Amino acid sequence: MERMDTPPASAHNPTKWIESTGGPFVLLPATHALDWQGIEGDDYDAACLVEDYLGRVEFGPEDQKVPGIVVADEPLPTTFLPDLQCFLQWSYAPSEQALVDGARSSFHDIDDWHQGPALDVQDQLIVFDATVPGHSLEEAETLPVSLPAGSYRFHTADFEVGDDVAGRLHALRPLDPHRS
Repeated sequence: MERMDTPPASAHNPTKWIESTGGPFVLLPATHALDWQGIEGDDYDAACLVEDYLGRVEFGPEDQKVPGIVVADEPLPTTFLPDLQCFLQWSYAPSEQALVDGARSSFHDIDDWHQGPALDVQDQLIVFDATVPGHSLEEAETLPVSLPAGSYRFHTADFEVGDDVAGRLHALRPLDPHRS
């Protein structure tokens, strides 16, 4: 089945989607985006070494390394669904609405989540193509992610709805058992 092009965010379509040039995405604190070297340094090579759905990578100046999360595997169009605190990757669907509805209807029924890395969140995060050096990022190339400060564990699962909708979810679950 052929994937439709992902539409840009607009007043009529509030979900913002980003795509990569074929490699992984990286999720990191927006305040440290300028430290990401992409293909101009070793950061992109380190991101490409991640063999699982998600992996942790350290980047930045040697004496001030910062953790980031690599969203590896397939370079699927990606968005963030704040109501589910998860990333949604578009495998195939006849429309954005069908994919988002499928993700939301499947989310709580998934019982086979793959546990991934953990990340401490202190401020705004952004997701972007790991090839791009932070100093040359444009707003259209980034996906902002706002979460309450705390520690989170990533969990990944694929879902299908009928024969025409499929995607991948990367959920962030708080590690503090007292938080919802």
